[in-house]
Amino acid sequence: MESVLLLQGPLGPFFQHFSRFLSEQGISVHKIHFNGGDGCWPCQGTNVHYTGSLQEWRHFLQQYISEHRIDTVFCYSDCRKYHAVARHYCLSHNIRFFVFEEGYLRPHYITLEQNGVNAHSPWYGKLAQELPQPPPEQLTQRFDVGPNYRRRIVYAMRYYFSMHCSRWRFRHYVHHRHRHCWQEGIAWLKGWYTKYLHRHHDSTLQRWLLKCHSRRIFLVPLQVADDFQIRVHSPFNDMAEAIRHIMRSFAASASRQDVLLFKHHPMDRGHINYDELINELATKLDLEGRVFYGFELQLPMLYPHCKGVVTINSTVGLSALLHQVPTITLGKALYDIPGLTSQTSLARFWRTPQPVKVDLFMRLRAFLLHNTQLNGSFYCEPDNTCRQVWLRLQQLLNLPSHPTSQPVPLNAERKPGRSQEVA
Repeated sequence: MESVLLLQGPLGPFFQHFSRFLSEQGISVHKIHFNGGDGCWPCQGTNVHYTGSLQEWRHFLQQYISEHRIDTVFCYSDCRKYHAVARHYCLSHNIRFFVFEEGYLRPHYITLEQNGVNAHSPWYGKLAQELPQPPPEQLTQRFDVGPNYRRRIVYAMRYYFSMHCSRWRFRHYVHHRHRHCWQEGIAWLKGWYTKYLHRHHDSTLQRWLLKCHSRRIFLVPLQVADDFQIRVHSPFNDMAEAIRHIMRSFAASASRQDVLLFKHHPMDRGHINYDELINELATKLDLEGRVFYGFELQLPMLYPHCKGVVTINSTVGLSALLHQVPTITLGKALYDIPGLTSQTSLARFWRTPQPVKVDLFMRLRAFLLHNTQLNGSFYCEPDNTCRQVWLRLQQLLNLPSHPTSQPVPLNAERKPGRSQEVA
């Protein structure tokens, strides 16, 4: 690995830290900015503004990789439009393509996989055959990742403000979310307010549910409304469509003694509210008094009282399996393995959720820790996280064990036409 290209990273300065770390290892680093928000945290090495269209992106990428002899590409999320093009190009031209994503095992881990994550993971559909017996030795967690929601809000506000102010330069940019950048910034600020607004109500709701409906609760952890895991790796267009499907099935097939509990996704607090939709459906389907909806519910306290968990492909499913709660996935999920998740229809799941094989889950968890997870965070502990990334890359690519300490000088040349290199 000698010349690396960074595309869009997670919100915040993680790619800035990562670029410095790579440069200190003697690796040439290039970073492409697709909007003004991407340039908030300039990276070590060569920073480039791409101002062309999405249709022109593949040709630009091909030329850039060839001209700068790029051998490895890193990005956050492989389903964003620009990243999907890059993934297809790299896989077809023998260029290493690594994808970062939030951890499958949260909150103390992030995901790093080669060629894709989730349903694009090289392990997808193969884990049942790949899991070792007996499981490998458990890895030691080096540090805990503390709360960082406020930091994410600050990063998001800065990102979308910069994106808005520079939209004249990146007028062809196609964002992966469907809202305007100023709406995104306001939504993150609103999310902070919503968190505290619902805290007391949801705490009271949770205590009442545990007292009156213990072992009769079906938990549905909602995902981000326009999450790529919904749009690309599930049969639903959005989370609202999934809610309709789940509630109709529950009304038709679940026991009258059971209740349905929707938990809002913490990263979606300020973007959308399903209260009206859920109440409307509850009335229409004669489910009043059996369907509940909360924002600030404590999952570890809920799990022992749950009869089952219904998810599309959320990583909360892994958390539920850890607590031995029967779980069913409605979309493509890496952990959807016979013996772990229920393989029945949703209609049958309400009546007979299949138990979790604990030994199989421990083997899965150990496998994920060894092959896909890194103890770290995109929003804190940047030095420790970068070291964890480097150790994994050494393992995968046989990189030198004793990296250089001096960064390689990089010459910034100005490109004509639709790109611009910035210092």
